[in-house]
Amino acid sequence: MKRFRKRCLNSIFLLLFVFLTVVATMLTVYVCTLPIRKVAEAPSVCIDPGHGGHDSGATYEGRLEKDDVLRLSLLVRDKLEAKGIPVYMTREDDTFRTLDERCTFANQKHCALFVSIHRNSSEKGKGMEMWVKNTPEKADYFLAETMLSNLNASGHITKARGVKTGYIKNADGNYYVNAHTKMPSCLAEIGFVTSPEDNELFDTYLEEYAECIASGIEATLLKFINEAS
Repeated sequence: MKRFRKRCLNSIFLLLFVFLTVVATMLTVYVCTLPIRKVAEAPSVCIDPGHGGHDSGATYEGRLEKDDVLRLSLLVRDKLEAKGIPVYMTREDDTFRTLDERCTFANQKHCALFVSIHRNSSEKGKGMEMWVKNTPEKADYFLAETMLSNLNASGHITKARGVKTGYIKNADGNYYVNAHTKMPSCLAEIGFVTSPEDNELFDTYLEEYAECIASGIEATLLKFINEAS
């Protein structure tokens, strides 16, 4: 009788062990197959340095807009990546990209935000301004306003010219990159190439400008993109 009980107990313990092993294995498989949010899958940003190649943009005494905006854009990329934000660049060297290519690239990458970086041009103009589409969403306006506010708060710009909607030559129109990207977007005019004062500030505080822009982008992602996910 004792042997029988012992065998029964051994059988029960064996069955229990097998059961627990199966459960543990199933839990392990389940956990391992759960979706993992990798850095590469985090909301990404497209930075678009304006012009490039044969398109120099605005010029002033040998200074080229395309060169200035590339320098700044690469720094913005570095600042964003240091914050853990993936970045796609429409160009990383002196290469020409059409407006359609830039927008298509950002759309295909499913970027969460699009920022096109430019410099202005006018005989007497100075300061910085941001452009959003003529019917901006809250995220568009917040992105532009936050970047400009950061830049203005730095104390190293000649003038904050405001957030503007539409297109400079037609208030009912839009800049192409704002109209044809599928995510919140902004075209940033970072000072006037034709202003010696703006140029001096640009060269002196380039690193700080990049941080102001990157921080504005980060704040927008936190407020609008992460809240929605």
